[in-house]
Amino acid sequence: MIKQSKNIINPSCPNVSVGHLPMDSRLKRAGMTLLFLFCYTITVFAGDFDSLITFLPKQQYVSAFTANGNEHRISYNKLMNRTSLVGSMGGIFPIANIQYKGLDAQVSVASSIYTFLNSAGLRFQVVNVDFFVDMYADIKLSSATTTRIGWGHTSQHLVDDAFESLGYTKSVNYARDFYQLFIIHQLPLIKGFVYGGTYYNFSFLIDKRIDGKFLWEAGAEFLNTPIYGPINFYSAIDIKMRSELAYGTTQSFQIGIKVQDELLRAIRLAYTYRTGIEERGQFYNQRNTYHTIGMFFDF
Repeated sequence: MIKQSKNIINPSCPNVSVGHLPMDSRLKRAGMTLLFLFCYTITVFAGDFDSLITFLPKQQYVSAFTANGNEHRISYNKLMNRTSLVGSMGGIFPIANIQYKGLDAQVSVASSIYTFLNSAGLRFQVVNVDFFVDMYADIKLSSATTTRIGWGHTSQHLVDDAFESLGYTKSVNYARDFYQLFIIHQLPLIKGFVYGGTYYNFSFLIDKRIDGKFLWEAGAEFLNTPIYGPINFYSAIDIKMRSELAYGTTQSFQIGIKVQDELLRAIRLAYTYRTGIEERGQFYNQRNTYHTIGMFFDF
């Protein structure tokens, strides 16, 4: 159960009960437009339907953003400088490939839950739960370059143990609805890929509405080097800049080993160094440095 209370970080903010951000009319219109275009495409090209759309494709067009601290995946990480754990459950699920004339696109949905746990002897205390959901299209511009467009939602909460065991009395009402635009480019020179883009938060709540803020993100995976059989060494970096905090940054650096198949599914064991603005919305204006070691399952 998620408890509702007031702001843990900034007591001067008004008391707003925790809940999902009301759905913006623009998001509704975008969803209806996509549904209309999908139905229209099926109607117009019904004779070529089999060649136009492939449902539930196995292969993803884009690899997961490796060092991103809230990418859609299953993960388990132990903080090396604290008796805490960070875990996630989720993934990216391709719905359909659409290929017509010069268009080659993949439509996907993605969702994840992230949680932070403190060790308390024989049990763990759950501090926060963060929900993420996205729907986007990856459109191939060339064999090496893909653009991603889409929208999504996140809401981020304190949970029972934060109040009952850890002594917190207030929480932040934190939720974002956003559009996203990214470019991903395969770069053989670095034995990996680079990406960059932005999230435009058209509806943004941190106890009060602060719509129109940008979150910029750029990163890379590089130096993929075979070690033994299917096992590769790799390095990765991810940097985010948040306009609501004067473009303060969250910087993530990662090295590890991985096994990845031709469908871009991967299992990784990695060390991560993350410093700067907190990724967790409940602690949005705090700065922290984490060293973690953990497992990642990118599916």
